[in-house]
Amino acid sequence: MKIAKILPLTLSVFFGWHANAAAPNPRILVAYYSLTGKTEKVARAIADASGGQLYRIMVDKSYPDDTSERRDVLEQEIEQNYLPVLKVTQINPEDYDIIFLGSPVWANHISQPVKSLLAKYNLKGKRVIPFVTHSGGGRGESFDDVAALCAGCIVDMDGWSNWGGGTGRRLTKWVQQQIKDVD
Repeated sequence: MKIAKILPLTLSVFFGWHANAAAPNPRILVAYYSLTGKTEKVARAIADASGGQLYRIMVDKSYPDDTSERRDVLEQEIEQNYLPVLKVTQINPEDYDIIFLGSPVWANHISQPVKSLLAKYNLKGKRVIPFVTHSGGGRGESFDDVAALCAGCIVDMDGWSNWGGGTGRRLTKWVQQQIKDVD
């Protein structure tokens, strides 16, 4: 009986096994594009809850301040499937295991800057968790967009969708569950 207790302990010491050892912490990136600040607010809350690196997707051009002018530009970009040029950054999304990917919903879809990020980087095999903010119209096709544009990604279709960029305990609990599901 004593050998039955000693053998597993000896093997675990010899081979470096640890019965209660946790898997290494996943490298988490919270990448987002925000035009009005709502998506940024959610991204910051997700980064705080996950311990992830925050990465703001930025484009080389700016959008008009006037709401109706901006809407016209956005509709034109969507219609023409224009992908804006992203500003150069030191962060490489390919270096992360989990990517929380945030976007405002534009005409029922993810923003063109987020589409640019998905076109630029190879995220094959990465777990991508979309989160979107909207003005009351819901997530639309945004999660489907991420799944379609992120070839080979593991896209969580139960991402986060929120009107107005709300954060709080419910968001924190959701983030913690997403990370827990990786283990």
